[in-house]
This record gives sequence, structure tokens and C-alpha cells, in this order.
Amino acid sequence: MLVGLIIFIIFAVGLDQLTKAVTFERVLRFIPGFIRFESVKNEGMVWGMMNGVKGFVTAITIVTALVIVLLIWVFFKYRSKMSGWIRFAFAMIIAGAIGNLIDRAALGYVRDFICTEFISFPVFNVADIFVTCGAVLLGILLIFTRSGHELFAAVFPDEKKKDGEGPVPEAEA
Repeated sequence: MLVGLIIFIIFAVGLDQLTKAVTFERVLRFIPGFIRFESVKNEGMVWGMMNGVKGFVTAITIVTALVIVLLIWVFFKYRSKMSGWIRFAFAMIIAGAIGNLIDRAALGYVRDFICTEFISFPVFNVADIFVTCGAVLLGILLIFTRSGHELFAAVFPDEKKKDGEGPVPEAEA
């Protein structure tokens, strides 16, 4: 299972980097009236927020690297508590974060290129899709599944239960 997730992460990062290389600095109509590929250099964070702020690229690059390390640590420390779907969600988030980290570290910006024409929406890339879908999937699993509840309880143990303290029963009258 672990080897499969590592292969998936490598594939996803490769797909992200390949799509950026093929489409960047071009304008391509993918599905006319729906999606086009148009290059945007994102020096900020999500949806270009903080774009152009001096020193921000370095700061967000460091924070992104630390978040990736934290995600990998949580994955390995608690993987026995994770269902296959939770592991997959973690792999998606890690892959997307690595894809965008490669751009920030190598270029000083993230290459975004997917533009929606049917609605006004910020330009994004394949790595963003992996991060977003992985985060949504992880959220759903943490909220609605028993394995998600068990993982959450393992990562964030209830101190009262841990110490043997529980609710104090009210005195009977």
C-alpha cells in the first residue's frame, strides 16, 4: 500500500510538472467557452493573494516545505489509524504541495494555467486540484467515517479522557 501511494505521489507531481511545461507561456483553447490554458505567474499564495509582496515567496516556500514535512510525519506516525481513503487523501495533498513547491523553489513563482471561461474563477493548476480534492476528501472522511474519527482522536487526544477524568456526576438530592 505504501509503495502504491509513493508511486501515486511521483505520478501526480510528474503530471503537474508536465502539464505546466507543456502549457506555460501559451494560450490554448481546451474546451471553447469552458476552459482555456493561459499562463499566470503566481508569486503569492492561493488565488494570487499577497502577490508581489516583497519576501513573501521565500516565506511561503519555507512554510510550504514545513507543512509537507509535517504531513509526512503525521502520515507515518498515524498511518495504522488511517483507512486507505485517508491515506489517499494525504497522498493527494502531499503531491500537490510538492508540485507547487518545486515551482516556488526553482522559479520563484507557481505556474498557473487553467482558466475557466464559464465562470469567473482564479487561475489554477493540476497541483491545486490535487491539494483541493485531497483536502475536501480528508475533511469528509474525518467528519463522516469511523476511521476518520479514530484518526482525529489519535492525533488530538482528549486530555480529560487521557487522564482518567470524565464528567463529574451531579450529587443526588
